[in-house]
Amino acid sequence: MSLNISKNDIKTIFSKDPEIELKRREESYDLIETLELPKVSKINLNKFNFEAFNVKYETGQLYDQLSDELKTYITDEENIVVIKDGNLIYRNLSSNFNSTYIEDFKHAKENNRELLEQYYMTKAIKPNENKLTAIHHAFLTSGLLIHVPKNVVVKDTLKVYIIGERSDLFHHTLLIADESSEFSYVEKLVNINDIKANVISETIVNENAKVNYAAIDRFSEDCLAYINRRGHVLANGRLVYALGQLNDGNTVSENLVNLVGNGAYCESRNVILAEKEQLQAVTTKIAHHAPHSEGYIINHGISKDHAKLVIDGIGKIHKGMNQSNAQQDTKVIILSETARADANPLLLIDEYDVLAGHAAGIGRVDEEQLYYLMSRGLSRLEAERLIILGFLYPIVDQIDSEQLQNEFIKTIEQKLAM
Repeated sequence: MSLNISKNDIKTIFSKDPEIELKRREESYDLIETLELPKVSKINLNKFNFEAFNVKYETGQLYDQLSDELKTYITDEENIVVIKDGNLIYRNLSSNFNSTYIEDFKHAKENNRELLEQYYMTKAIKPNENKLTAIHHAFLTSGLLIHVPKNVVVKDTLKVYIIGERSDLFHHTLLIADESSEFSYVEKLVNINDIKANVISETIVNENAKVNYAAIDRFSEDCLAYINRRGHVLANGRLVYALGQLNDGNTVSENLVNLVGNGAYCESRNVILAEKEQLQAVTTKIAHHAPHSEGYIINHGISKDHAKLVIDGIGKIHKGMNQSNAQQDTKVIILSETARADANPLLLIDEYDVLAGHAAGIGRVDEEQLYYLMSRGLSRLEAERLIILGFLYPIVDQIDSEQLQNEFIKTIEQKLAM
């Protein structure tokens, strides 16, 4: 399938971009036909229409009030930033964020271009990795830059709502935590109209820095989504992901982290729920490029109705990265006879002096647990609900926002009831 937008359209759509940025977009456009779609076990992504899209470069003013319509998508009203169609339209932040830089790409290009040039798609991910990363770079319309300076510890959690409405959503979040800083971040991905989404985030964790990154993905049933989250962790840095991958539509998700400094640490906790006729294809990979690094992958999945859930977990320890530790654990519960699930753990170990292990299990709700709860007076549906929520709780508990935790649980319950 070929693109429905020509190279010449780039200059029309992005007419206000500087010439050097147009040139970079055109270079990425030239890469698209030479690259393949991401690889997912047993799934042919060519049958999904990732290469036909509608792009508008929206410009607008900042707004200090949220419309009633937007409020229906937002559950938290403090320490939040709202990005809609590429524009930062609302912020309400405490003084704890005074030392951080938080701005959409349009304004960051005007007053923080050097930081963008240094980090944007240069370290954690590059445009030429696959067809969808090249498309992302060529047609990017929305971006958020967050910079946490050296030694700054932000006690509050930043909640970011990323919303697409008037155009297919090509969004990029770049989060940079400098040395010995600490930051907690929660994002929610939402669409209002029927759009496609190509969303990439890069989290740069410098030496001795700590980042907690949580997300709730809530694109609708008609939204074909590609979501790629990347981490780049330096010496003694710590990155913890807690990802609720709860889209209603077909989704391809890649969560890839490079541990590049001695003692770097990453923990990736993922909840994935597939329902109806949906495909959820999730790849989680932690690559050890430094000794004494630690990587933990914990995937908990639910597949119901006629859905297909594919979870690929990859731990890669490169040669010479001694005393590293790569662990992964994937568990999936199937809730119907017609639902399908594949769990594919993979360890690629090129060094002897390491620890590594994986476990994977696919099954139904435990009948003994059901019997125990039902003997205490619960119905089968009530007992099943409690077991599933307990199964997912280790990931939900990592979300550092009570309102979003509650929304997470509410979303799970709604999906299970359908």
